[in-house]
Amino acid sequence: MKTRTFLFTGVIAACLALSTSCGSTKGYQGDKLTATDVARIHQGTHKLQIKKKKTSEMALLVRIDSLSVGSYMKGFPKYVDVKPGERTIEIRHFRQWDDKAAMTGAMFGIIGASIAESNSPHIHYKLTFPVEQGKSYTIMPVTDEATEVPEFFVIEAVSNDTIRPQVIQIEKKK
Repeated sequence: MKTRTFLFTGVIAACLALSTSCGSTKGYQGDKLTATDVARIHQGTHKLQIKKKKTSEMALLVRIDSLSVGSYMKGFPKYVDVKPGERTIEIRHFRQWDDKAAMTGAMFGIIGASIAESNSPHIHYKLTFPVEQGKSYTIMPVTDEATEVPEFFVIEAVSNDTIRPQVIQIEKKK
């Protein structure tokens, strides 16, 4: 029984690691620019308690303007380099307490995980905010533990300034 539990835990950890480490780190079209010519946007992770259980949430990077950088099937990058200016970042709000796809994938493979993913209660949001050349930003989801209503903040790494982006929830197609 301990071997099964250990194996099961290992498979889930591997799935989560793979799902958040792939994808494209170049969030613009054209030739590759130097690190000083771009801004870097990181996915943020927030730890919280929902119904007295420790859990977490993440802002997974999906799209920069109209350029796809991450998805459920190819994975989500931990960061993306973007050109300076006003950018619209599409994120997937991953709520660990709501996600059943990771466990289903471990138990039933990729087909089971794909079915669970299509029924998963995740929500996508578009966040629009200005980015400056050479700076690094983290998109941080913060869900109210009582109401489970999320807010999103953008934190600049060096100054620790907090930006309130314009947020639009993307309705899931039925």
